[in-house]
Amino acid sequence: MPSALSPEDLKAAVEAGVIDAAQAEKLAAMRKGSGAVGPDGEAAFADEERFRFLNGFNDVFLTIGVLLVAGAFLIASSTASTFGMSWIGTLALAAATFWILSEILVARRRAVLPGMVLSVLFVAFAAAAFVVQMHWTNFTSANWNVDSEFAFWRNPSLTFGAPALVAAIIYYVRFKLPFAVALIAFFGYAVVSKGILQTTGVDSSLVAFLYGLAVLAVALAYDARDTKRVTRLSDCAFWLQLVAAPLIVSPVIRFIEGTTMGGATSAIILATVFVLAIFALAIDRRALLVSSLIYFTVAVFDLLNSGMPLIGGSSSFVLTLAVVGAFVLFLGALWHPIRNRMLPYLLKTPLAPYLPEPRQ
Repeated sequence: MPSALSPEDLKAAVEAGVIDAAQAEKLAAMRKGSGAVGPDGEAAFADEERFRFLNGFNDVFLTIGVLLVAGAFLIASSTASTFGMSWIGTLALAAATFWILSEILVARRRAVLPGMVLSVLFVAFAAAAFVVQMHWTNFTSANWNVDSEFAFWRNPSLTFGAPALVAAIIYYVRFKLPFAVALIAFFGYAVVSKGILQTTGVDSSLVAFLYGLAVLAVALAYDARDTKRVTRLSDCAFWLQLVAAPLIVSPVIRFIEGTTMGGATSAIILATVFVLAIFALAIDRRALLVSSLIYFTVAVFDLLNSGMPLIGGSSSFVLTLAVVGAFVLFLGALWHPIRNRMLPYLLKTPLAPYLPEPRQ
């Protein structure tokens, strides 16, 4: 790759539609040789968890415009007839508008933050248009009653979740926006969990835990295909981790709280958080650890409050914040050194194919 090809050249090529963002990332990596390079052309380390949602402040400007358009459609769809259009027409027009805007801002300009907002808006309005269409007779009936006749409000997980899931899949297939996989995973959980609970009566926490593990497995598969973390596959894994984390952590903590008592509960929760921290360091993803912080905080408070009753509740709370804050700062500041020391041992485990390369 010629050295004269700068990050600005690659960005201009993406905006002009000559190449897409994934191709630009690969070209940038070739330009730098073996070193990993992020989408913005800057050097990126394989074990650095990048969170890219802005190409520049213009993305914020574009997002404001998108939100203003969305506000107009929300107001228009709040009445039965606006500018001579029905609810269905207004919702469908909104979905079509957000799709067209996505063609311009996401497919061509690869604007990340506007794309995230547009994906949510398209999925929401497209699913809402489908729901209204399916229940149009309820809306037009003279005896229409929201509580008794409009099934959406009684079962939103399936009635809204199913079309939203389809819309999210269509959006991702067309635009390859990593954030869209989070929408797929989210609405997928709404459909799967509700369907299983209605047909089998399985405990909801177990469903959440198993679904979270499935999403985590998909995220690890994405990471395995991009251990240098320079393509959109790594971004997809990041968003899937954010969806999977609370689905895994919350049921585990609830199970611990339901099977233990007193100080043992807090001690086991602390041990669980420690295990999650090891796993997070191994795969270099912080989502699981972040999802467990609130439980970690409560566990530390309970231990301090029961172990040192003389210091009082308010003092225990202050000390808890200090301890948890110190833990987060310590782990965040020494994340890479700790992980690099762990890596030789981690490479001997089944996780080895999914681990990003260490910082050199």
